[in-house]
Amino acid sequence: MRRTLQAAIATLIMIVGLLAANATAQGTYTQSPYLDARVASGDLPAVEDRLPDQPMVFEVLEEIGVYGGTFTVFATGNHPWNDLTEEPARGGFILEMTPDGEVIPGMVLDFEESEDFETFTLHLRPGMQWSNGDPFTSEDFRFKREDMRPFDVAWTQTIFGTPDGFVEIPDEYTVILHLGAAEPSKRLDLVTWKGGEWSSFHPSAYLKQWHPDFNEDAEALATEEGFDTWEDAFNWHREFNPLNDANKPTTQMWMPQTFSTTARLFERNPYFHQVDTAGQQLPYVDQVLSQTVDPETYTLKIVSGETDVAFFTATFADFTLFKENAEAGNYTVYGLPSFMSAAVMYEINFSHPDPVMRELFNALEFRQALSVAIDRDEINDLVFSGLATPLQHTVVRSAPYYRDEWGENAAQFDPDLANQLLDDLGLSERNSDGIRLRSDGDPLTIIIEMSGTVAATSLAINELVVSYWSAMGIDARINVMGQDAGSRIASGNFDLLSDNKDISEMEATLLDESLLALLPRHAWEPWLLANADVEAGAKTLDDFEGGVLPGEEPPEDIMALVQLRRELKGTVWGSEEYLRLATEYWQRFSDNLYTIGTVGEAPFIIIARSNIGNIPDRLPPWIAGKGDMNHFANQWFFKPD
Repeated sequence: MRRTLQAAIATLIMIVGLLAANATAQGTYTQSPYLDARVASGDLPAVEDRLPDQPMVFEVLEEIGVYGGTFTVFATGNHPWNDLTEEPARGGFILEMTPDGEVIPGMVLDFEESEDFETFTLHLRPGMQWSNGDPFTSEDFRFKREDMRPFDVAWTQTIFGTPDGFVEIPDEYTVILHLGAAEPSKRLDLVTWKGGEWSSFHPSAYLKQWHPDFNEDAEALATEEGFDTWEDAFNWHREFNPLNDANKPTTQMWMPQTFSTTARLFERNPYFHQVDTAGQQLPYVDQVLSQTVDPETYTLKIVSGETDVAFFTATFADFTLFKENAEAGNYTVYGLPSFMSAAVMYEINFSHPDPVMRELFNALEFRQALSVAIDRDEINDLVFSGLATPLQHTVVRSAPYYRDEWGENAAQFDPDLANQLLDDLGLSERNSDGIRLRSDGDPLTIIIEMSGTVAATSLAINELVVSYWSAMGIDARINVMGQDAGSRIASGNFDLLSDNKDISEMEATLLDESLLALLPRHAWEPWLLANADVEAGAKTLDDFEGGVLPGEEPPEDIMALVQLRRELKGTVWGSEEYLRLATEYWQRFSDNLYTIGTVGEAPFIIIARSNIGNIPDRLPPWIAGKGDMNHFANQWFFKPD
């Protein structure tokens, strides 16, 4: 009987799958009942006329969802980077990546790379539209690169390659990115927020109203709206942080409806380009209501069961609190395996202005002593309830080239070895307070600099590390950085910086734009950037004061890492050359202990109402931060009672 029932269920699932596949193949699509009245009144076209000629068929994680409902979420600031709000990671993206790492078309119908990786061709989906019904065409890419360029911040233009990169638009639905240099990782960029509307394209037809090249009355319109110039008006309407113009069209799954400093209401984008395998236009949920609260209230809203989804500001420090109240609050706490290579890691000031401290920080034995003095098992137990992993900081362990020796390097708790290493460095003498004396007779003091806005777990780890180093005879302290932090760090006036690293392998090897990636960069990066400009012919030494490059020239071992990274950026993700160079890079990184880690892989926390379906059970390999979970909200739905 049981086998008969199982066979019947399997047959039913197969039939449903075939019917769904046939529906999308035949172009039979359905919409949310939320839009039925607007279609019936003629306010909106039929769903077949709102979708691209060939919509993207999105395969949901677990089960086909049902329409309806409003996500109630909370934000901690009047900006895009919150749960389910308008930040770029909410998508859609030009390309998508399947759970097994295959890159497939997303917003585009197809794509091509040149053999030299210097051009990338996108074939757009004919019939795709912005949320107001304007056609989504190649002009939206050209407009972004050329007409919006003077108004953009640099990071929203990185999709177009080098400063000399340009866009060619042979026709309405073809975009050719001429990158100006080989970029084998461009396809990876396009599966992230860089492949979204903030960086790759913008609603040209809408924004041209405020640009005199396209509207001779742009100045008059700006004056009518209360702006001094057309530039002021254009900049106000195109701005996204914060979003000023809630009427600006979007390609995201939800579009702005009502905005204020305390609340934001979004409703489904009737022209969203995706359908599920049953032919249902996504997303499943009709509205998102986001209310702005302080961080403490954000946590209380979760515990009281008032929020439907939370992840952006949900921290592991509250993990026990969340779990204890899950049943009463009718929510589930998901702990996804994370890409956290370091809950806290310490960037060392190798260019310290104090010559004694500079000599100590540059001594590998000193860094080893600091590292083995840390009780990582205790940190894991006290701060993460044993759910993290004691690790030295390198790359994530899920990387295919990862070696156990990297995570274990100087990561054992060995206070005897730490004391011996410090003694051997000439730090055996102590003052009456038991503090070790430096070579000049001054007490050995190390100050950990940390941001005042980091998670409570970071403070707890830093306090424990201070106790471990104090036990070694070091006058260790914590300084919470103030408003002068940026200039002080840039000048190199600090000992150690406390930071966390929660990024994927792709981000750590190919997508991070920095020449130094995860290395301390305060003194070396200005020199490297200036030198890169000179090497590229963009500048000469005469462009710099006294004919000298700014910052400090990195030592030979760092220059070797920079060269390795440049070569790595020219490889294809997953290729033999990629694996070889990545292995060599991280082996050098590990051997020299450029940073000191504590624990990693603390679970990535997502809280969702218990009846919400299709919550992922793992993170994608391209994830760069918590906000990237917004991209998965197209398939979340409320299960019927």
